[in-house]
Amino acid sequence: MNKNILWGVLLFTLAFIAGCEDDDDPFVGSDNFITSFILQSGETSYVASFRGDTILMETPENVALGEVTPNIVCSENSTIKPEPSAITNWEEQIYFVVTSHSGEERKYIYIPEKKGIAFEGVVVLNTQEEVDAFGAKGVSHLDGSLVIGRQGGTDTIRSLAALVSLKSVTNDVTINRLFAGYELTGLDNLEEVGGKLYVNSADSLWGVTFNKLTRVGGDLNITSNAVSEILCPHLETVGGAVTLAASFVTLDFSSLRQISRDLNLNGKSGMTDIVFQRLEQVGGTIATSMTSLKKLEFPVLRHCDKLTVGRGALLLLYMPQLEEVATELSIASNPLYEVSFPVLTHAGVITLDCSQVNQFNAPLLKNVDGNLSLTLAGLNPEQLGELERVGETLALNFVSEDFKFPAKLEKLGTLVISSGIKRLDVRGIEIDEIQFNGTGLENTTVVGNDVFNGNFNLRNLGGYFPKLEGFKEINALTIGYLGMSGDAVEIASVRKVNGNFSYWANSNVTGISFPDLEEVSGNFELYSNIKEFHFLKLKTVGGSAMMSINNYDDETFPLLESVGGDMTFQTGYGSYGLDKILYPSLRTVGGVLDIRPRTPDPWAPDPSELNNTLTNLNFLSEVESIGGFRIENHKALVSYEGLKKAISTCPSSKWTVENNEYNPTYEQLMKEQQWTKPE
Repeated sequence: MNKNILWGVLLFTLAFIAGCEDDDDPFVGSDNFITSFILQSGETSYVASFRGDTILMETPENVALGEVTPNIVCSENSTIKPEPSAITNWEEQIYFVVTSHSGEERKYIYIPEKKGIAFEGVVVLNTQEEVDAFGAKGVSHLDGSLVIGRQGGTDTIRSLAALVSLKSVTNDVTINRLFAGYELTGLDNLEEVGGKLYVNSADSLWGVTFNKLTRVGGDLNITSNAVSEILCPHLETVGGAVTLAASFVTLDFSSLRQISRDLNLNGKSGMTDIVFQRLEQVGGTIATSMTSLKKLEFPVLRHCDKLTVGRGALLLLYMPQLEEVATELSIASNPLYEVSFPVLTHAGVITLDCSQVNQFNAPLLKNVDGNLSLTLAGLNPEQLGELERVGETLALNFVSEDFKFPAKLEKLGTLVISSGIKRLDVRGIEIDEIQFNGTGLENTTVVGNDVFNGNFNLRNLGGYFPKLEGFKEINALTIGYLGMSGDAVEIASVRKVNGNFSYWANSNVTGISFPDLEEVSGNFELYSNIKEFHFLKLKTVGGSAMMSINNYDDETFPLLESVGGDMTFQTGYGSYGLDKILYPSLRTVGGVLDIRPRTPDPWAPDPSELNNTLTNLNFLSEVESIGGFRIENHKALVSYEGLKKAISTCPSSKWTVENNEYNPTYEQLMKEQQWTKPE
């Protein structure tokens, strides 16, 4: 064969073989993979794992990837950017681009992750050695509770620096009294406490700082006589109550949005201003007893169950978004100029004992479920313009010339007037009861409809009885103690009481007069030792009557004709009796006519009380009908002739005559006509 031909065949064969080998060669120039990723720190190697094009580098939480040597293997003849040896911070995400020899790119993302070291159980650290030993384990997640220090003893702990790895505790964290450090350095990385977090009388602490704490599942309670600052700037939610009982002068809860239970601001704090910038909801009570506090602000608070402000120096209470106080709003005496809740619509109970406050501004308040009690320097009813309902008691104690209720207010349970209002108009409002309870009412006039379907209750009046306009017919009337220093009471205009009448008073009042009262449909009770009782027009008592008085005159009961139920009256005190007993117009007693000396309990006979003066019953001579008769303990009584007209109407079964000088049986009077004691 020609020599040139042989060389040609040989060259073709070699080219063919070389071409076949290139087709199977993986490093031909198009590969762009990272095949291995290792970071070397001293003798320790940290090997990454791959999820597609994601490089995951897990390291313990207590390890910082600072000075490390990267050992990264890529496809042959490829390049990687950025250059790994030039990277100084391996604690953040990094994007890598691997470019093949042929120019094709592949992108990778490097993600560092911290792998926590978990520990399960209750950890009690009573000594510094125990703190350091536990911290050396690098525990980041404690599935249990942590107790630091004892409440009593001699062992002390001065540093928590060894606990720097700790990020979360599923149950409680308690720092007790024998922690003797000045600060909580070491708990800087604590992010979450699933249960309670208590700083329990750790009086060595100057500050309580949890810079990374975002959640406390239970109560947060800080009690200390020395803590001057409390800083939880990233804390967002507390599942229990927050109690701050310390002498703090700096406070930071700037991220706190929700407290599931109470917020208690106690202790002898030197703070004058407190602001909870983001707190929207408190499930329980907001309560403060800090006497130094001058400004308390909740700019975005919308709801709390109860708000209690104790007596103090508060000048500003700022709650512009508060819509509801579900249970009770209570503010004691503070030098506030104004109490203002501009969007409050509902409250369970409101009690303002603020005699220095000139204004209560709640323009959208519609409903108060229970009591609304206002002790103020003054009140403009227009600032309660939307008020529709007070479920129980509305108590007013302030100075006003002429007070009219908000136009939309239609119904009240009880209205209590204590003092200060000169003219009060209650026309058009449905009120179950009006109570006058206080002093200085001699200049008060209450204006009402002629027919008032509620009750009047008058008690503990240190001054004069208020004047009434209208009120010709009322449902019931109760008068208690009147401290009027020897003056008389006249209650004019009232003609009819549709329910019960009750008057209980002592010798501070010289007399009482009802010049227009004609009828009491219910029970009538008169129990007093004053000198004059004048019911000039009273004719009828529909229920029972109880008269425990020690004086009668011609104007006491001149027109009283009938009592529908029992009638009980007393005839004297101790060993003497009344000079006279007058019921000149009495004709009918539907129940038992019961005559007795005075007893401590007007409804129960007392055998030790006797009347030694009354000799006859002639003052009953015009009575025509009785439903029964009872007389006891009248040691001078010898004549029953005053019962001649009525005796036939009395059932024999309801005849009780005992312990008198003469005690005739029913038959002795009816059949034998022995009206006087036989000689």
